Amino acid sequence: MILTIFRPKRTKDGKPHVSRSYRSRYRLEEEDKLTDIPLHTTDKRVARERLERIVREKQLEAVGVLSPHRAALQTSLERHLSDYLADLQAVGRDDQYVFDLKNRVCRLIRECHWALLKEVSSDSFLAWRARQTLSPKTLNEYLASARSLFNWMVKHGRIERNPLALVQKVQSNGKQLRPRRAFTREEFQRLLAVAGPRRALYLTAVFTGLRRGELAALEWDDLDLDAERPFLKARASTTKNHKEAVIGLHRDVVAELRLIRSGRHAPDQRVFEGLMPRMKRFRTDLKRANVAYMNSRGQRADFHSLRYTLATNLALAGTPPRAAMEIMRHSDMRLTTKTYTDAGLLAVWDKVANLPSFTTDCAIEDSQIDSQNSQIDSQKLVRTSPSVSIPVKENVQISGLQSADRQQPTLGMSTPVTTSQENVKWSGRQDSNLRPRGPKPRALPS
Repeated sequence: MILTIFRPKRTKDGKPHVSRSYRSRYRLEEEDKLTDIPLHTTDKRVARERLERIVREKQLEAVGVLSPHRAALQTSLERHLSDYLADLQAVGRDDQYVFDLKNRVCRLIRECHWALLKEVSSDSFLAWRARQTLSPKTLNEYLASARSLFNWMVKHGRIERNPLALVQKVQSNGKQLRPRRAFTREEFQRLLAVAGPRRALYLTAVFTGLRRGELAALEWDDLDLDAERPFLKARASTTKNHKEAVIGLHRDVVAELRLIRSGRHAPDQRVFEGLMPRMKRFRTDLKRANVAYMNSRGQRADFHSLRYTLATNLALAGTPPRAAMEIMRHSDMRLTTKTYTDAGLLAVWDKVANLPSFTTDCAIEDSQIDSQNSQIDSQKLVRTSPSVSIPVKENVQISGLQSADRQQPTLGMSTPVTTSQENVKWSGRQDSNLRPRGPKPRALPS
């Protein structure tokens, strides 16, 4: 076996030139010719380690023990994607999620020219992203789909690291192409006035936060309108997070659902069968209600905006964020408070106007008012307060003069009481003076 590393030499313009990068030549025992490969490094120690690793893999391949990483490198990326999609379906991921991920990764494979795994690099992805005119949110979804594939390959030992792990996301705050908004109370009332048979649907959406697909799959057997506290049950097979949810119903929703239940008694029949509006129908209802589909800030009001309206109304009602997150069935509180709550409808200006002032004139005026109020309160307290007893500790000496003095009642003072455990003399008073005005009771005449 022959193993050699060297730096190639050549002559240019009559002068010798030595390359900075190392190459190697090796020949295994079972081979007849030398193999010349570049090592892509300028460090001799690194070049030697790379050559030893290549020879070791060649030896394992020769005896039929192929390295998993090397096998993955020789397999097409489409085959890896097919295995990943099959695994997602086996663990029960949503069909729409699998469909979207497949389309995104297939587009990247096609437009980035990723036939084999060794051709995948962050530079090729960045070059592809720079050519796109898609929204920042969509570009981040492409990156997330590709990352999920490579993370799965790392987890199962097909590759050592994710080639797109260090690619930064595109900043999407303030750059949404189609931001949503919540309906105001007046707008939603006008929408209900023209909704006709879809009135119960819109009320259920705005009070429960159910999504369009969840509302469409709701059956009469999922509702209990006659219970002491009416509720509906969203089945795990119909919800986005695949978790069953029991949602309490508002009295307005209960009244409307009872009206449309009169002629429908089949338990497995859809509640809103034939009532789910398409986007064209919904925009027609908005136009009849004089509600702008797109406002001056570029925010749109579509069917999913009814869910935004619920989150905003919960914030206006002072609902704790943790409770609002449960009602919205979110896994992250930030999604409820930042994304789904329309800050434009919150009483932010009123809260600022109610803050105390820091200007000089207002501060003096406020202090004068507080002083007057405190004087009035203290006078009222003196007039209405009962007699207060204050403990006064003093040493008690038994003498004839002091005993005689104690037998004489003092004006405005109560009879002192002395306990055996503590020599404490209690004196009751109704004003702040401890004795009446005038000379002391035991003062000698002049």
